[in-house]
Amino acid sequence: MSPPLQLNFPRRSYVGWGAVEMLGEEAARFGSKALLLTGRSALRQAGVTDRLVELLSAEAVETVLFEDVPPEPDVEAVDGARERIRQEGCDLVVEAGGGSAMDVGKAAAALAREEAPTAEFHAGRRIGRAGLPHVAIATTAGTGAEVTRNAVITDHARNLKKSIRGAGVMPTVSITDPELTMSCSPEVTASAGMDALVHAVESFFSIHAIRSTEALSLGAAELILSNLPEAFEDGGDRDARAAMAEGGYMAGLALGSARVGAAHGMAHPVGLCYGLPHGVVCAILMPAVLSHNLPGIAGKYEHLRRALEGDPIQIFSNLLDELELPHSFGPPPDERWRQIILDYALSSGSSRANPIPVDQDYVLSVLEDVTTESR
Repeated sequence: MSPPLQLNFPRRSYVGWGAVEMLGEEAARFGSKALLLTGRSALRQAGVTDRLVELLSAEAVETVLFEDVPPEPDVEAVDGARERIRQEGCDLVVEAGGGSAMDVGKAAAALAREEAPTAEFHAGRRIGRAGLPHVAIATTAGTGAEVTRNAVITDHARNLKKSIRGAGVMPTVSITDPELTMSCSPEVTASAGMDALVHAVESFFSIHAIRSTEALSLGAAELILSNLPEAFEDGGDRDARAAMAEGGYMAGLALGSARVGAAHGMAHPVGLCYGLPHGVVCAILMPAVLSHNLPGIAGKYEHLRRALEGDPIQIFSNLLDELELPHSFGPPPDERWRQIILDYALSSGSSRANPIPVDQDYVLSVLEDVTTESR
């Protein structure tokens, strides 16, 4: 008999048009001075940053802006945010953006009362003190970061991208408002959307999946598959944007409890190696991962085939074409990068949740399938 699965959700979640209007009221529950953490320019240019400040101000919550989050979040950015929290005396954090901004905000909130540098927690040090309450606001449809208890961060000194995990990393409140995704470019829509679809499919096949998470996974996969091409083609399609936002949220809930699989077990180092967005990396890896997993998922694969009304491997391949994404990476990685990918994939918790064992032969075989020299 399998051990019981711990289901991990925020204390409260708001999903749908107008959800962002709850920001001020929710923030005011936790304090009077918030670190508002965003990316470097996109939200400000779209007018979202000013709107968030206004919503906080309306409930007498003072805002301290932190807009220096790089596209690939790193330990330095988290340390910078933690220092601003201390300097300004913030008593809560609001992280708004795609996965990068949310990951930095989540980590900074969780580590706000710790003394050691972020790099030590990235290397495995346990979080021993309670952090600050925080509100996560998704501005893309796909990462699911607003509802997960991990923050994906890079330590450049160790050339390693991995998660900082802990109960305090889970947002206290999540806000998923499709209106905030309307300004996303087709490229961001495609990358985030494919990330969400991979979350849904990998969490469905995870060895930890139970019926509750499988229902979330399947529901998310159906929503995303039916609406991602439309959202990519017409960013102003409100129905497609709403479906994608909810699908990404559902997939996030599923992966946050059941975990994912080998595609995510390999994605972080592969993304660093080839310099590609996380969602694109996952999308390219997924057909090969599904093919290698088939011996261990035959029954569930047929279930997914019926639910999606098509062969899942072919569906991913077709979507890569529809979303103008590549089917493979560049030349095979050199020996150094191959070892980095192997080391990470073989130790990853995502790989351990894969439906068949992930060993050296598995990783190298998948890599061979997705590099241009082999195609």
